Amino acid sequence: MLGIVLQKGDDKLLGALVLQKCKDFMVYLPENDPAEADYDAQLQIRHGNWQDVEEPLVCLLEPGALPDPNFVKSILRTSRRHPDFDVYHVNVSGEKAFPRKASPKKVFRLCILGDTAAPLSCFIFRNERLREKAVYEADGDLETLPTVLNCAQERPVRNVWRQELAWTPATPSSNPAVQEEAIRARINLLRWTESFFGDDDYPLSVGDQLELFASEVAKLYPNYTAEELKEMMNSFQVSQGAVRKLRASSALNSALKLRKKEWQ
Repeated sequence: MLGIVLQKGDDKLLGALVLQKCKDFMVYLPENDPAEADYDAQLQIRHGNWQDVEEPLVCLLEPGALPDPNFVKSILRTSRRHPDFDVYHVNVSGEKAFPRKASPKKVFRLCILGDTAAPLSCFIFRNERLREKAVYEADGDLETLPTVLNCAQERPVRNVWRQELAWTPATPSSNPAVQEEAIRARINLLRWTESFFGDDDYPLSVGDQLELFASEVAKLYPNYTAEELKEMMNSFQVSQGAVRKLRASSALNSALKLRKKEWQ
């Protein structure tokens, strides 16, 4: 059985769940959500968040996700046929498809290098594994990619074949403070991946890693000085050591040149 967690009683999401061909799921809504009264006769509903889910599989559907009528059926069929996985994945409509099995390194390349949309809503977790390996943001929400990688550390992510999830991302904010926060979150994510993979097993060469990190750090220009950005760049594990620091400085200088052109 599948536990589906909603942040709020979104009418589109709840309406899509009413239309599911397979009814073997439980919906979790926040306490006193006003939408419950409209759907409690059509859906099995409990109160709580993902930590309250009792079902063996957990899916967190965020606003912007819209499952088709076969969504639950396909997930449960795949989990029955392939029970030895801790994380399952449903392709996002219009995005590059995941392979049938994706190692943490492959997931990293798809999401970080390929910029393949992979919201939390397209992942389904084995409940026991999620409770053990979840990674949290400062506000207590789940961090998507770190949580996926952590949960898939022993076994790869299994794709739910021939099933897609419609996804409408939130409109990017024009608020400079929010934009900076997003850049910093991306930098923190890359810093986390260094600890997760380690220096010897990182999915990129040292040169490619420095180039990637520098391109993200440079996005903070012109709000930060070159010296401040250099200090940030040198805080990465890959930048440690005399030779590495020189290479990090060179990568940052190249990224800053490109960034400055955008501001001319």
